[in-house]
Amino acid sequence: MKKIEQIIDKLGITGSLRKLILQEIQIPILDDYNPVNKYWYPHPPCLIPLFLGYGASYKGMIHHFFCDRKNTFIEYYLENGYISEIARNKEQLFTLLILKMITIKESLSDEIIDFCNKINYTKMNEVDEFSIKYGDNPKDFKNLVYYNENTPFIYVKDINDYDGDFPSSLTILNHKQINNSCEFEISNKELLNKIPDIPKWLRNEQNKKELFQQYISENKLKEAWLTLNSKGWLLKDVAESLEALKVKSNDTLLQLVADNWIDKWKQFGPTEMVKY
Repeated sequence: MKKIEQIIDKLGITGSLRKLILQEIQIPILDDYNPVNKYWYPHPPCLIPLFLGYGASYKGMIHHFFCDRKNTFIEYYLENGYISEIARNKEQLFTLLILKMITIKESLSDEIIDFCNKINYTKMNEVDEFSIKYGDNPKDFKNLVYYNENTPFIYVKDINDYDGDFPSSLTILNHKQINNSCEFEISNKELLNKIPDIPKWLRNEQNKKELFQQYISENKLKEAWLTLNSKGWLLKDVAESLEALKVKSNDTLLQLVADNWIDKWKQFGPTEMVKY
């Protein structure tokens, strides 16, 4: 867990959220917020796993190097093959946790109240009132505390109601972020058909390994990074490419993320020929 601790410290994750990630505070009731050291699933390096989810999934954070993107909390199911923005700050993430707990227990139980006190979450009654009135239906999240502003993209119905950096939802494309996005963040690639000049790393026909090597040779590190976070890479090639990026950059966080990805792949990766 040492590298995970170093990574979350570099990301500026402190307080209750840090304690949850490191299991210093246990998450009751839910079975999809498990420690990430239990197992490793192939994932793009831009995804920083914070919790191991149920059914081959991660809850985590997106962090892109070499471009100006705000970090955001995401969910990634390997079966779906795309990353979704589920919270834009820790208050929203905690609210999502509490709402799921209340829905399962069908009440604001003593166990949930105790958990809220441990993480200094003071809006438990508002979440309980929401659950009574709306259940846990995302279409009503505009009425949910902390979600009624800075709404995550997965819950947005109109691009004009979104002011974040995430590139897409299932039905909407955030056009202004296309050049700062990776393939895993485009949940519906048909949305790209309306874009006249799609970046090379988002094109299906492009050989991503060759493109990465071209960008590295030209010192185009943002483009190389986003290309590396494309689908279809052999895991052994991802590891080699992360090493190449480390040579080009003196970013301590990048070094940690790369080393952690490579270490976990060597520990849990079933074979060099597996792709993500």
